[in-house]
Amino acid sequence: MSRNGLTGDSARLIASSFAFGTGWLGLSFTFPLIAERLGFSYSFIGIIGLASSLPFPVVAYIYRRAGSRLMRAGVSVPLAILLAMSVALLFGYRSYFLPIAIIASFFQAPWWISSEIALGSLQGSRNAEKYSIAWGIPNATSPAIMGVIIDLYGFKYVFLIAAAAFAISMVTTPRMKYKEETASRESPRLSYIFPLFYAGIFSGFLYFVVEPLLKANGFPYYIIGGVTATYGAVVAVGFVVLNFVPDLKIWQYGAISSLLLFPALFLAFKVTLPILVAVSAISGLGVSISMSKILAYISNTSDTKTGVFYYESTFGFGFIVGSLGEDVLYQYYGIWTIIPLFLMPLAYGTYLILREFSHTSRLPGDS
Repeated sequence: MSRNGLTGDSARLIASSFAFGTGWLGLSFTFPLIAERLGFSYSFIGIIGLASSLPFPVVAYIYRRAGSRLMRAGVSVPLAILLAMSVALLFGYRSYFLPIAIIASFFQAPWWISSEIALGSLQGSRNAEKYSIAWGIPNATSPAIMGVIIDLYGFKYVFLIAAAAFAISMVTTPRMKYKEETASRESPRLSYIFPLFYAGIFSGFLYFVVEPLLKANGFPYYIIGGVTATYGAVVAVGFVVLNFVPDLKIWQYGAISSLLLFPALFLAFKVTLPILVAVSAISGLGVSISMSKILAYISNTSDTKTGVFYYESTFGFGFIVGSLGEDVLYQYYGIWTIIPLFLMPLAYGTYLILREFSHTSRLPGDS
């Protein structure tokens, strides 16, 4: 079977994406927990969240004019650095955890963006779906598995698994090819893609506020992993199920997505396991709608590089607000700051509905 043949490219794409997802999603789950264990303030934990998200809009903007050589480096170099960081963590992390976490968080962004841009150029069919499923499985399972491993054996085995996963991803990466496209003169409407911002807020909030908050309140790692895995599982299942749902208008998807994210504000009043699981599941569905249906709208209204830039920038800036922004607010003003954070998607979803109804209720002769 040819290395560059149709089946070869597809199989290597699945293997590489699954391995990378296993490695990175395992590390990203542990970083806020290690920071809490080492006594870092919420502001410093939020800095790791900033390092995880800020590179996405920056790299996506650079890649709008980048050639194939730079984008291929965007796959190989992050894998080498993440492998090195995982191995370094095996030898201890107490004295140099923060710089390693920031470096690793920064360099994962080019891998995602380079891979997403390359999907349309790889041989084989339905590569986007294969890619989503390949990283979606560890997104749904890694936190739960890593939580159990940490409780039983400690963090070292998470680093060992991550190092092995990045090594596998390196040797299974398909030969990335990038088709040159004519840059689109059309841009997606910001009002339709803005719900991705709120999806980013919840994701950053879950990983960099809820995780350390639960640990500080005595929850075991396997419970924290289960809560995070619930979110990931609903997102992954939503990707599949939404393919069989009758298409709605894009504003309807935006409104539904936004309204499904606001229940997180109830965590300001009481944090119990049933509430956590319910919020993770409901909000996970909202994020899934944003990341699938709104992404499809972006793809249909722009070329690949422009679409990736809009998608990653909108979600990435939301992630910054949900992680660093809420960490700082929580540290200085307390848990009640969750309420205005998640009143925003409620207000925006309501705005989209009222705006549409105001348009449709006008008579043809109305001014």
